[in-house]
Amino acid sequence: MKINLPEITSSSAFAPLTGKNEAGPWWWNAPRPAISSPLEKPLNRDFCQRQQAALSQIAALPRCLRAPLHQRYQFLLETKGVRPAFHFLMTVFVQRLWPRIQRVSARHRLYRQYSEKLLTEEETFNRLPDLNDDALKRLANTLAIHMQDAYEHHCERWLEQVSEPDVLLQDSTQREIFGHLSAMARSVRVQPLYWNAWQKGRMTAQAAVASISRLVSGEWWERQLRSQQRLWREALMIACGYVNRSTSPYASKNAIRDVVSRRLSTLNYLKQCELENVESGDRLSLLDTVLASVSNPKLRRMELMTLIAGVEDVACQQQDRGLFITMTTPSKYHPMKTYSPHSAPTFNPKWNQHAFTPKNAQRYLVAVWAKIRTTFKDKGLKVYGVRVVEPHHDGTPHWHMMLFTPPEQQQKVIDVMRRYALEEDPDEPGAAESRFHCKPLNRGGAAGYIAKYVAKNIDGYALEGETDHDSGRLLTDVATAVTAWASTWRIPQFHAIGIPSVGAWRECRRIRNQSLASRFDERVEEVRSSADQGSFSRYIQAQGGIHIRRKDQTVRVARKISEQLNAYDEPRQKVIGIYAPHIGESQIFLTHTEQWRIVRHRQSRPETPPFYSPWSSVNNCGSVSLP
Repeated sequence: MKINLPEITSSSAFAPLTGKNEAGPWWWNAPRPAISSPLEKPLNRDFCQRQQAALSQIAALPRCLRAPLHQRYQFLLETKGVRPAFHFLMTVFVQRLWPRIQRVSARHRLYRQYSEKLLTEEETFNRLPDLNDDALKRLANTLAIHMQDAYEHHCERWLEQVSEPDVLLQDSTQREIFGHLSAMARSVRVQPLYWNAWQKGRMTAQAAVASISRLVSGEWWERQLRSQQRLWREALMIACGYVNRSTSPYASKNAIRDVVSRRLSTLNYLKQCELENVESGDRLSLLDTVLASVSNPKLRRMELMTLIAGVEDVACQQQDRGLFITMTTPSKYHPMKTYSPHSAPTFNPKWNQHAFTPKNAQRYLVAVWAKIRTTFKDKGLKVYGVRVVEPHHDGTPHWHMMLFTPPEQQQKVIDVMRRYALEEDPDEPGAAESRFHCKPLNRGGAAGYIAKYVAKNIDGYALEGETDHDSGRLLTDVATAVTAWASTWRIPQFHAIGIPSVGAWRECRRIRNQSLASRFDERVEEVRSSADQGSFSRYIQAQGGIHIRRKDQTVRVARKISEQLNAYDEPRQKVIGIYAPHIGESQIFLTHTEQWRIVRHRQSRPETPPFYSPWSSVNNCGSVSLP
């Protein structure tokens, strides 16, 4: 039986009850009008006041923050409208950035608690990140004048109490005067020289005068303020999230430009100066001399790799086991946090309470290592190797250590280091996995394992095509940022642990093709020949082995007090050669026999142009107007 179904058309039951004919068989396929966004609400008075208050706060910030924040606000205002720009001001700036900025500024502003004698310079000092060169020099000279006036005031007060002028030469007198001046210096966040000795009551009058002579020097204050200015700016950039793997890993773009600019300035100075022999008058290029030393990143890297390879050879000879240990700080030292290797970094609320800088994090790691080293000494644990310091993507430092220890002591060493690494905030999430990580090293491959970290922290040598784990960028590109980070925060990147002096190694390498056996003995000659041949493992054994005390080494660096005083009338020591403690300090082999001084590059005189006699007696220069 055949059933005829009705034909479905647009006029069937599926058609809308609008009475309009739609294009096409189905009415829901017809074009519809676009959904329009509702009109923005008009700006009320509270809205405008909050907006102006936030803009006023941005206008009061240092230029390193004021420019990018205001640029972001203008971009949102022009492209998105008033509401997104207002959301940026209220949510991003006021709620997130402003408390962090205030915390950082509080750690750097003038500290009234120590001294109120510099309150007249408080406003200028609190604008230190924005001061130009002239204003900074004026502030430095003003602080030096204040220190000079305070020193003269306290000296006159002592002379009024005791009529004898010799009272000013006593240790107790200068110690008390130094206490007043050091309080003034610390109020502007500067720790004077010999401050720790004064705290322990061991300061002498000579040390006090040496420190005070710096406090009354405008040039010394200028260097201190410039260093503090760089740290303050970089701390603000870190607080606002401009140092992370998404924006600028390890160091801000301003810090990188500053370090590159200073290096170019130093390079220009080296090109303009020469080294002149005081006796003979011979001259050498100062730039070539510097590039031939360990100041050259290439030579520095080669020397460090030679040292690492030598330590590994000694470990193989002694059948010691290697450990590659990574140690980092608690989460409160990290300004940024990430949830996965590929997630965008976000602000860490734990950091907001303290506003720690990379320098604070480095001090924490040094304090932890001091406890570990003391425990090693008390328990008789032998550990030696090399330490490399490098930053996380947000600038927080962490340590990589290539350590060697006897097999029977390996587990004890790991337990001690883990205990102190997790001593602070041990219950925070991820502490056991992130704060301390230990990995055994295969014999014969330790130097190659740490070579990448060495090159990354110096010049990026032989790292073409490899990417950085923290930032995801090429290692050859991030090497500049890492060195800028270390230069800005003044953090030493490499440190040897439990091995003989590297200074004696460098002095012995200056002695070429000259045996010291007849002048000293075979032990000294073995140290010299091993250094001359570039074998650091032989050098370690010739010096007495691992964990030899400095005074018991076969060869040590010889120094003497120079006849020339420094800028603060202090005697200074200079390296003159080497000596053997088991033979006596009186017998010294001189490695620095000539005196050199830095002089300006001698400009070559231009050739005198030839003189031609005029071919006529008429002067044709210019025109003469006749009446």
